Amino acid sequence: MLVKIGNWLFHFRNILFPLFYAALFIPSSDIFQKEETALIIGAFIVGTGIVVRCTTIGLVYIIRGGAKRQIHAEELVTGGIYLVCRNPMYLGNMLLIIGFGIFANSLLFTLIFSPLFVFFYAAIISAEENFLSGKFGQQFADYKASTNAIMPKLGNLGAAFEGQTFKWEKVINKEHNSLFLYFSAILLLLLYNGHLGISLFFICEAVLALFYALAKYLKYVNLI
Repeated sequence: MLVKIGNWLFHFRNILFPLFYAALFIPSSDIFQKEETALIIGAFIVGTGIVVRCTTIGLVYIIRGGAKRQIHAEELVTGGIYLVCRNPMYLGNMLLIIGFGIFANSLLFTLIFSPLFVFFYAAIISAEENFLSGKFGQQFADYKASTNAIMPKLGNLGAAFEGQTFKWEKVINKEHNSLFLYFSAILLLLLYNGHLGISLFFICEAVLALFYALAKYLKYVNLI
């Protein structure tokens, strides 16, 4: 049952998951009495999620989607950052959604939408691993037995970076859309909660848009 749910969610994730970020703006009771506490803790978790995603993309990036947005994989990658956990991109995504809920100081989002998001990814992981088990058999079983799905094995960090070359150009190429959306969401939440004036919001958003346009241009001329 979980595998079927995961396959369905994987297919429609690009439509469904943005709705979680929209839910950040639903009125809610506060988590923390002091807004500054929520902003500091939330920003730290969001930043950690971004670092995890960028590190994964800059080292070894795996494309798991195939034709018609179905689960697919050409090879089983078990080295690099995938020594730390089997799904580092999903770990980054979970940190982001949890961090944004805290940054927004939204008790509703943190208690309802964050756990639901984690469940959705648990279903997707189940579906992906069902596919990988069928395709790679014992090779995947051995990898699964030695590496956690989400919880990082921090003791493997040294080995994960050994012999690896981080490629910033690949991060910009693959992640510029997401980074623009993440930082825009931060600005919108600051504006929505009264921590940022409308003029400063538009100035910051314009700067973001310039960096975004530059990344698009570099990709267009094949410099990244």
